[in-house]
Amino acid sequence: MEKKHLNTKEYLWVALIFWSASFTAMEAPFSFVFKTKIQFWQLIVDGLISIFFILDLLYHLKEAKDAKKSSDFTPKKKKWISLILLLVDILSCIPFDLLSHFLGHQDLFTAFRFLRMIRIIKVYYLIENITIVPKIFKIQSIAIACLMVVNWIACGWIFIYPMGADTDVTTYYIKSFYWALTTLTTIGYGDITPHDNIGRIFTCLIMIIGVGMYGVVIGNISRMLASADRYKELSREKISDLVMFMKHYNVPEKLQKAAINHYGHLYSKRLSDNDEKIIADLPHALQHEMQIYMKIKLISSIPIFHNCGHKCLKDISTRLEQIYSSPGDLIIKIGDIGTEMFILAHGNVDVILESGERIATLHDGQIFGEVALLKETNRTANVQSQTYCDLYKLTKASFDEIIKNYPDLLSTIEATTRRRSTDKKS
Repeated sequence: MEKKHLNTKEYLWVALIFWSASFTAMEAPFSFVFKTKIQFWQLIVDGLISIFFILDLLYHLKEAKDAKKSSDFTPKKKKWISLILLLVDILSCIPFDLLSHFLGHQDLFTAFRFLRMIRIIKVYYLIENITIVPKIFKIQSIAIACLMVVNWIACGWIFIYPMGADTDVTTYYIKSFYWALTTLTTIGYGDITPHDNIGRIFTCLIMIIGVGMYGVVIGNISRMLASADRYKELSREKISDLVMFMKHYNVPEKLQKAAINHYGHLYSKRLSDNDEKIIADLPHALQHEMQIYMKIKLISSIPIFHNCGHKCLKDISTRLEQIYSSPGDLIIKIGDIGTEMFILAHGNVDVILESGERIATLHDGQIFGEVALLKETNRTANVQSQTYCDLYKLTKASFDEIIKNYPDLLSTIEATTRRRSTDKKS
């Protein structure tokens, strides 16, 4: 089965089907072994679950039909399996509690409800074939799977040793659940023990299942914990290696600080320092699209772009050119004709007048040179890198194209320029 990527609505639907199937998988064995009378709330839940299953069946039938159109060959064996699974799916959509309530024969219909338990297997199979499963969904699926297994074993114990007349349902179920849990975890206190061969064989099987189940659960939890902060851990290791490298080669302290600050910027603004390599295997056109969204994340936090819609941000991002500068480099020089604006992604730059007076120091996320986008004019101040800087450049030609579609951006830039002019005069 090909891996699928789901959107938010599809995840919510899978979660709804998962919880519906899980409820049935927990409740059906309980009702069967205790032969409980169907309550009104069970009829409502049974009806709702049937509706969910019918909608899910229709969705998957449509999906299968579309897949069949795109494939001319289906193995005969696979067709038989599909037909059997389809029959089970159809039967699991039937509201057996409602039928039992109106027609009687509760034992027969309760047995048929076990067909719904196959749904839970299909849901877990679907989860395994989703490209990205949210962490909360993984935790839920593991927890529910464990509860279901313990519940089934407890109900198996009750089936072998039915409840006596002097015990209530709640107490007997809790005792059976307690026995199942202590046996599965191989603790086995011995206060509840089998007293015939069938019970002993059943207990032996549960012990064997417990060893495997314990390993699966611990393995899954360990894997989730290990992957949770994978990039943070890698970043710490990389910074640690960098510090050792710089100490070994006696790198000056000022340069050490600049290098560590740069890594700090990478890990705060990006997923990792490896972002480009992550998308390197994608087609060139897709890589380009991904890089645009990396730029959108940067510019969306800049005040002048706060009121821009997604399309505007995307248009701006496609026209940004990334450049770098070292300490002491002149990014803007007095007297030059301005033709571009700069966005400071990382680092510090100084704004210096012709007299040598430093009138401002700009930091991450700030812009400069924006006057050049509004009119052709000579630069009135130098802008010099104070540290190693990461910048993005937007040319006047690109800006003129953008404001044709988004005139509000021009008003925002003009307001920013006027405010800066007022600040300088004061």
